[in-house]
Amino acid sequence: MAKSSREIIEALWDFHGRGTKVSEWLLVEQAYMDGFAKVTLDPDWMHTDPERAKREGSWDGTIAFGFWTLSMLTYFMRSTAGAPDPPGALYTLNYGLDRVRLMAPVPVGSRIRNHYRVLDIEDRGGGRFLSKSENRIEVEGLEKPAMVAVWLVMTFFPPQAQ
Repeated sequence: MAKSSREIIEALWDFHGRGTKVSEWLLVEQAYMDGFAKVTLDPDWMHTDPERAKREGSWDGTIAFGFWTLSMLTYFMRSTAGAPDPPGALYTLNYGLDRVRLMAPVPVGSRIRNHYRVLDIEDRGGGRFLSKSENRIEVEGLEKPAMVAVWLVMTFFPPQAQ
């Protein structure tokens, strides 16, 4: 039996939660920065050269790329939810970002986690549902978040499930 739009929206709220979910801690490793530098063709020394960063930088070592921190939202969402997609969904796609602020550096060797809260879920028709979430990346031991981003995710359900 096909689910109504209202039932799907309720299932999405159940999947994501109605309050803030906090992920597990993730250790920020130098290997992640080196790999990210390689695939993005951006070998910036403040991210890839620990000796130079310690000697010439402002943070006593290398720091994470801001775009790497942003890219970790997918990992955090899936690990916090416990599944890559909500039950019954065909797939989920990154739909974009409404706002991103990189507010503090993420030192390599530190641990980060995400505070994830769904702000809205909207039926876009044709089995498509747009979720809007606020994501706050915390660096262990720091009060100020490293990043705050409002992220849009489109989840696709079978078109007959409306």
